[in-house]
Amino acid sequence: MNTELSQRIHRIYSSIKAVEETDPNKLKATVITTGKCIGVFQDFRGGLNDAELSNLAHMLISNIANLRDHLRKWAVKNGKDKEKVNEAFNQSLELQIIKDLSDNDKHGYPRRNGGYSKKYPQLVNIDRIMQLKTQAKKGSTIGMTLGAGGAPKFFGDGTAKAIITGDVVDNKNNRIGDLHTIATKAVEAWEQLLANLG
Repeated sequence: MNTELSQRIHRIYSSIKAVEETDPNKLKATVITTGKCIGVFQDFRGGLNDAELSNLAHMLISNIANLRDHLRKWAVKNGKDKEKVNEAFNQSLELQIIKDLSDNDKHGYPRRNGGYSKKYPQLVNIDRIMQLKTQAKKGSTIGMTLGAGGAPKFFGDGTAKAIITGDVVDNKNNRIGDLHTIATKAVEAWEQLLANLG
């Protein structure tokens, strides 16, 4: 694999890391104490404002979407069938949605004819939320409590991370899915293609 393509793939993984936070010390809640009560405010933003969250989300979208043309050029230069890149893209609704979201950012919304996905997708309600996941086995657990100084504490054998995501909706505000899940599946589609291309 050439250096440029390798760097682009590393940028995608770097973008994924940038939208995920696993260090609970960076996600401290604000503890409010008065003479009568103790309150807790937790938003999992870790100090990021709306513009910073949006920038990180769009960086991930752009890096995933822009790999397509680079993969096509790489395939041609390396004697691979570039149609496999087109097939992978055409068979993945998630890749099409990511490309549409990238085009929205570049050209404005809405895209003509609903974009590649034909769903007129747009990204709204960008935020960072806590994602708790059990393992795919019976009896797996994951939970969260508040630790000293407002830092979350996790228990169980599952995973916990704060993720930047948002709602992907169509032009009638019907929910298509959440950005993090769509982006994850899009990356998996590129990974499968790269494995198939050797």
